[in-house]
Amino acid sequence: MRVSALAWFTPPTEPEPAPPFFGQERALKALEAAFRQGGHGYLVGPSGLGKRKRLLVYLQDRPFPKEELVYLPLGEEAFPLLLPEGQGRALVEGVEALLAEFTPALFREKGFLYAKSLVEARYEKEAEALLKALAQEAEGYGFALLEGEEGLRLSGKGPMPPELSAKLEETVLAYVDVRQRAEAEVAALRRGFAERFLLPKAQELKRRFPQAGRYLDWITETLLRAAALEEALKLEKLLPRLLVEGGDRVVYEPNPSPERLFGHLEYEMQEGLLSTHLGLLRPGALHRATGGVLVLEAHRVWELGSYTLLKRALATGEVEPLSPRPEVKGPRLKPAPLKAQVFLVGPPEVIAFLEEDEEFLELFPFRVEFSPEIPYTKENVAYLGGFLQAEGVALTPEGLSALADEARRWTGHKERLDARLYRLLDLAREASALKRPLDREAVEKALLAREERFGLEEELYLKDLEEGVVALEVQGMRVGEINGLVVVEGPLPRGRPVRITAQAGPGREGILSIDREVGLGGQVFHKAVLTLAGYLRGSYASLGALSATVSLVFEQSYGGIEGDSAGLAELLAVLSAISGLPLRQDLAVTGAIDQTGRVLAVGRVAEKVEGFFRVCQTLGLTGSQGVVLPKANLPHLTLRKEVVEAVAKGRFHLYAVEEVDQAIELLFGRKAYWVHDKVREVLGEFRKMENGEENPSP
Repeated sequence: MRVSALAWFTPPTEPEPAPPFFGQERALKALEAAFRQGGHGYLVGPSGLGKRKRLLVYLQDRPFPKEELVYLPLGEEAFPLLLPEGQGRALVEGVEALLAEFTPALFREKGFLYAKSLVEARYEKEAEALLKALAQEAEGYGFALLEGEEGLRLSGKGPMPPELSAKLEETVLAYVDVRQRAEAEVAALRRGFAERFLLPKAQELKRRFPQAGRYLDWITETLLRAAALEEALKLEKLLPRLLVEGGDRVVYEPNPSPERLFGHLEYEMQEGLLSTHLGLLRPGALHRATGGVLVLEAHRVWELGSYTLLKRALATGEVEPLSPRPEVKGPRLKPAPLKAQVFLVGPPEVIAFLEEDEEFLELFPFRVEFSPEIPYTKENVAYLGGFLQAEGVALTPEGLSALADEARRWTGHKERLDARLYRLLDLAREASALKRPLDREAVEKALLAREERFGLEEELYLKDLEEGVVALEVQGMRVGEINGLVVVEGPLPRGRPVRITAQAGPGREGILSIDREVGLGGQVFHKAVLTLAGYLRGSYASLGALSATVSLVFEQSYGGIEGDSAGLAELLAVLSAISGLPLRQDLAVTGAIDQTGRVLAVGRVAEKVEGFFRVCQTLGLTGSQGVVLPKANLPHLTLRKEVVEAVAKGRFHLYAVEEVDQAIELLFGRKAYWVHDKVREVLGEFRKMENGEENPSP
């Protein structure tokens, strides 16, 4: 069937504001289910789809509770506390105000100083009476009582009488007791005085923050004890640490190392020792996303060694900040509750690796899968324009239609758009540099510039064609030779014709692929050759076993060959080699076949057609040249305008086939049954030669 109606181009379309998940309804449903149930999930799809950015845009106006996370010191430990929004800051300020009351000025008030002087005077009088009695008794023995840095001692001539020595010891003990009782009463006085100022404020804090009662009791007792004993306090060891306050609870962490994910305690050197305190506690991304969502790149989590720790945190529901080295002196941190939803983002190959882990599937039950393609509709084209405008690209309706055409070409299907929005955005920005707002002409110039940047290999190939270095014919007839079509992979994949040749003779080896024998063919290519052999056995079963050896080769091909898209071309070359009937060289052939003779669809058909068209342009268009392709590939003919115009003007042709016999009639120029009869005739001759019934002519 000749194909003539090839026009497929997108009409000019006005952009419309785009919802974040336009064209990705499956992903949106999965995401909404994850938020309804509060479960963790992962976004999967090829790079360039904007998975992470779409998610962040979707979440930016979503309300999340903003609980505040406070770490409270408690002796050698510190424990976390979640408080409603605003209360974390209020607790910290309340504790700071309480500590501000604890100053030396507290004990310089007249009332305290007067009470202290009365206590000290009373005990001083008692101490003086003890010393006076000892001095008088010592004087009777000729000794004098002296007070020095060493304490009390008696000085005199001769040995000290035992009774005087006992009196001295008794007095010293009594004196020490007086001093201790004096210090204890002064300490009790200081504590009682501090209680009058601190307890009301502490009780008010406990009333406002009952969740922090244990901490407030501890800090109050610590202050009162320090007041009683006149101890100096390091306030940084008493202050709470407000770790998470306000802010955006949708967090994207591009560098999810364990420290940045879970938080950590820094440390410092003081007086030759390493120490730390809560003021040096740094929050992690899991803390900062409390009540909200944390978005991570899956491959970065794995690369930076955080995957195992993240799994443990999700399984336990706790976030434990990383502790410093063992020799660092500081508080032991209790883990904080994990109250963030975590979403990993990654391409299929990374996610497939993680999905092999059963724990991963248990912890991340929601798979949010993005399609690499979206339906080609007027609405989606308009949304595509809205997306580009939101990214700062100014474009006309004609420019949008040209970009949509390219998105359709990337999918290789007229009814689909490539969903890799950021790949298309790169092209739009390149076109914008040529003209703003960009139009169709700017897009076409940008595409041409890209082709030129990656076009050196193609240019050299076409030059080799002109000079005859590459042996290829695009007109005339040849026996056992046909132009197949392949795609050369690269940044810009390009189609090229390849000369496939076949030679046939008597034998029992059947189809012998030279490329397969030397190891250049891949598994799918091997399958195609075996399928070809199956077709021959089925079509000529009446002759018995195939009494022929047919060698097949891709001429001037020196790299690996994979795929089954040359199956039809190889079959035609084999039939030509066996029958001795020539094939048209002005037609290139692509298509896979099955064992029954049905022609099957192949990939990259538009690139293959364009590749043969370029070759015919280089060697000279005759008006009869064209491509034979599977009818199932008609929706994939997203051809460049120059090819569409050449077909419309009859300078180049496309033929769609469903069965092998249709291709036989096109390439041989004869009825299919006539070709099959000729093949049977020759195979019969080959059988006779094999059986010794007939000798070939000299």
